[in-house]
Amino acid sequence: MADINSFDAMSNIDMANLSIFLQSKALRTAVTLDEFIQTSLQQGATRESIRDYLLKDLSEGGRIFGEFRNSIKATANGYMANLRDSAQYSEDIGISKYRWVAVLSNTCPDCLERHGEIKTMEEWEEEGLPRAGFTVCKENCQCVLIDADKTILKPINRGKAQTALERTRSL
Repeated sequence: MADINSFDAMSNIDMANLSIFLQSKALRTAVTLDEFIQTSLQQGATRESIRDYLLKDLSEGGRIFGEFRNSIKATANGYMANLRDSAQYSEDIGISKYRWVAVLSNTCPDCLERHGEIKTMEEWEEEGLPRAGFTVCKENCQCVLIDADKTILKPINRGKAQTALERTRSL
């Protein structure tokens, strides 16, 4: 049976690969920005109009920054999911039972029903893992399987949201 150090070593390799991938995405976005700026200047756009366009693109997730943000999000989520859900490494460090934990924000009915359930990895593989396409939310699932022995689920008490004015009145 492997120890926690072998799990950490694999995590470090995955994180190094993630770092290289993120650097390549950043470089690609820089090249795209440079090409956009050069093309816009050649077509007669002013620096101010280019700046305004890029700020709008950044704030609204437009063609340039939206592609970058989406690729980073998808990549990071994929890597983190692999780290969290890796049965081989988890079993090597002694995890035998897993608890399904739903995000509890826009949660699909399948995931809401599974929230808090505890099973072995084999049982979860038969029923369907998060992001494997077996739930209503399919690959958009944000649920995770975590060590059941190390977690206790407590209900989240969410009261009525207060406006800034209501908060100042209560002071």
